[in-house]
Amino acid sequence: MLRVATLAAVAALIAAAPASAKSVHISTAGKSTAEVKAEVVKAAVNLCHAEVGNSVLSYYLQAPCVRSTVKAALKDANIPTEVATR
Repeated sequence: MLRVATLAAVAALIAAAPASAKSVHISTAGKSTAEVKAEVVKAAVNLCHAEVGNSVLSYYLQAPCVRSTVKAALKDANIPTEVATR
């Protein structure tokens, strides 16, 4: 069982800032998929806020950064990103 999901945020969306990567380790032990996803989103918001900072375009860069970071983290952790519908 996967115990720790690693979330990496790459500052590829920010052209003005130097390229850097940050990571956060999220424990998945004893947590449901929904709880893990919620923690991944929270961590992505924090990481993207740190990466985007107070740049002039931060309002426009925050949401795409969070979306791509969450998608990449869930893919790396083999967690489904969509719920099947009937």
